[in-house]
Amino acid sequence: MTESKNISNGLYEALIRELSQKKWKEHDKFFSIRQISIKFSINSNTVLKVFQRLEKEGFLYNVKGKGCFIKKGYDLAVSETMVPILNTFRFGQSSDNGQINFASGAPPKDLFPYNDYKEILSTILEDENFSKNLLGYQDIQGLESFRICIEKYLKRYFIAASKENIIICSSTQATLELICSALGSNQKKTFLLSEPTYQNAMHLINKSCKIESIELKNDGWDMNELEKVLEKTKIHFIYIMTNFQNPTGITWSLEKKKKLLELSQKFDFFIIEDDYLSDFYYGSSPVKSLKSLDRYDRVFYIKTFSKIVMPGIAITLFVPPKKFTNYLSLSKYLIDTTTSGINQKFLEIFIEKGLLEKHLETLRENFKRKMEFMIGELLQIEHLKILHIPKGGFFVWIELANYIDEEKFYYKCHIQGLSVLPGFIFYPNQQASSKIRISVVNVNFQEIKKGVEIIKNILNNCDGVINRI
Repeated sequence: MTESKNISNGLYEALIRELSQKKWKEHDKFFSIRQISIKFSINSNTVLKVFQRLEKEGFLYNVKGKGCFIKKGYDLAVSETMVPILNTFRFGQSSDNGQINFASGAPPKDLFPYNDYKEILSTILEDENFSKNLLGYQDIQGLESFRICIEKYLKRYFIAASKENIIICSSTQATLELICSALGSNQKKTFLLSEPTYQNAMHLINKSCKIESIELKNDGWDMNELEKVLEKTKIHFIYIMTNFQNPTGITWSLEKKKKLLELSQKFDFFIIEDDYLSDFYYGSSPVKSLKSLDRYDRVFYIKTFSKIVMPGIAITLFVPPKKFTNYLSLSKYLIDTTTSGINQKFLEIFIEKGLLEKHLETLRENFKRKMEFMIGELLQIEHLKILHIPKGGFFVWIELANYIDEEKFYYKCHIQGLSVLPGFIFYPNQQASSKIRISVVNVNFQEIKKGVEIIKNILNNCDGVINRI
């Protein structure tokens, strides 16, 4: 029953995207049930039920003996390029819907430090007056004792930051919005991003600022190409992940990290470093953040605890260049008045007791084993290639053979119960890319095996593959 529902929901989403591409006019004849049945290899009775749902919702109307036609005034509130992102939240973030989840970057619920959270929270709540204060509004920069704790915590990463220079926010997105609204929208600033890059950051920055982009190589940007961009266009901010980047898994070389900082001084731009994945290294030693190398105070450093601990903690540490701290603190008060005091206190105790590092060791080992298994399984499949084998992080970036239809592949995966993310959503112009992002964090070994088998079967039976035989 669950499988049938997944197929029906997946086909519905595929047809909604087809309808959203705006090439249809009122009273145009839509595809026949037989055409859709053949295209997606789905039973015609299932297709009929989806067509009936589209009729009921006002997208199509049926003329007996002639087929289905486009209904006047159908309206899609979500553009077709956003449908895969919407599907990630509908299906990818949940593990209870029957889908195998290769889409979500959220940590698995069974690895949340629930018992530690329960025990520490219980201890905090024993002091009624103190806990009531924690449940009220907090210092706009964050709980002072927590910022002192973070100051010590950052020293492990060779980052020098004082409690006066640390701002505690609710999420990476809230922090990016703070930077864009406070520093980017007045006399519209230009941001330089990677191609590809984290889609949420891209869409958020694009709301109030201009975007330029540069192709990401296997060890960072081509620095000669970057200098040409900087000579031609005034860049105010660069947004990057230099370690285990989302979606590619790429880590910048140390030389390129240092060169980027030198160029920031020469061309007078600032760097926003989203460092949420650097804790998930698979080797014996940590990787260096850009902030730890920053001698010029050019880096806005962002690190969320949502992936490190659990999403519900809603705590992100933010270290801007010193000269911006007061202005950004005031701006935060206007758009993000307070951040959970009780969760800050939990994290402070969790870190000071050494529990965070133990928790990270468990996560690293778990994700490393799953990544190695996933890579081994994917290497056995024809018609795709792994573009970069990551040395940490959550994601594998793959490219489909040029005779594979990316959109069909994405929806066939979705219909057969496998969530993946198509590559085009990670590009500023959202062009077709033939690339797919696969995440290892929210699946077990059995699901990896089954999910890769689904990919293999779909690829072996795609039109382009059959035509080549």
